[in-house]
Amino acid sequence: MPADAIVQAETYYLPPPPRRGQPAQDWSQVPGAELIYRWAEYRLSRRVPVPTETVPDHPGLYARIDDGRWLAECDACRAAWIVSVRDPRFGCVECKRDWVPLIVPEDIGAAEQAALALGVSRFWWHPDDPRNPNRPEPEPDPEVPADPDPEVPQP
Repeated sequence: MPADAIVQAETYYLPPPPRRGQPAQDWSQVPGAELIYRWAEYRLSRRVPVPTETVPDHPGLYARIDDGRWLAECDACRAAWIVSVRDPRFGCVECKRDWVPLIVPEDIGAAEQAALALGVSRFWWHPDDPRNPNRPEPEPDPEVPADPDPEVPQP
């Protein structure tokens, strides 16, 4: 992987090397969000079915760049997986949950460039992500002067 690229599911979850005398597996037609399920089967020895449903009324999970990789963290079990920003769905092979919408930036290239511009530490968080450690502090409410007590005579 070049040093000037952010890793996504499509570049991380790759098929195993072919066995001697066998053709290589072709995962090119597998949607990006589903690659983790193929990878987990051969790499983690877990046969987890690909979700067929979506978690109803789920607001979605934010994708972020974490050490040069697009990640999302499962809000059910806290496992983090490399995700596809081109196929914005998140399913967890740890807790086997159904699909959850993945919230990605409108301009993916700009987010990647911002992370790459940081040099060695490549972290980018969606500004609206509640877990973003760099969220700006909300403006404090201006202090309203207290009304003088009407029962106390004023000089």
